[in-house]
Amino acid sequence: MVFSGDYEIDNMLMTDILDKIPFYSGSTRRKMLSRKGITHPKDGGSMLYGKTWRGYLSPTKQRVKDPDSNMFLTKIMVEHPELKEIFEEFRDFHFPKFDFGSVQLNKNFPCPKHIDSSNKTKSILCCFGDFTGGLTCVEMPSGIRKYNGKKKPICFDGSKYYHWVEPFEGTRYSLVFFHNTYSLSTK
Repeated sequence: MVFSGDYEIDNMLMTDILDKIPFYSGSTRRKMLSRKGITHPKDGGSMLYGKTWRGYLSPTKQRVKDPDSNMFLTKIMVEHPELKEIFEEFRDFHFPKFDFGSVQLNKNFPCPKHIDSSNKTKSILCCFGDFTGGLTCVEMPSGIRKYNGKKKPICFDGSKYYHWVEPFEGTRYSLVFFHNTYSLSTK
């Protein structure tokens, strides 16, 4: 068991776990920034932990095929299989009724305004690290709402509402738990 059930303590514990993982971004996430004229962070990235239909990493590297589906495992899922249990334990303490199949891991990623077009359900977003600013903005029909994912998990439907991250200073991690069109249940 890694976590305590206290969100503030578990925030620090998750930060320690994420500090040990090398972050990178695939071409899709890099393009997300470049289309908005945003420079990719030198010490950070955005990567999917889950399954994808994309079978390649590069012209010379193929992804690992999932034996239980017709999908491929993402690079971070192959390199860090222990994260599955860590993410499930964190979920069990802090949002136990939420089912997810994928987790988007972000480090210092200045996520621009977007909609998660391949998401099938609501998402849960949690933020970690030593940073200031970096509120998550969600454009709702009633107006823009701003959330601090460091204080508590945030639940919203990223497939229906535009969302983005305000500027921040320091090291900002976020985990987004969700189901996309490729993911399978963890429960």
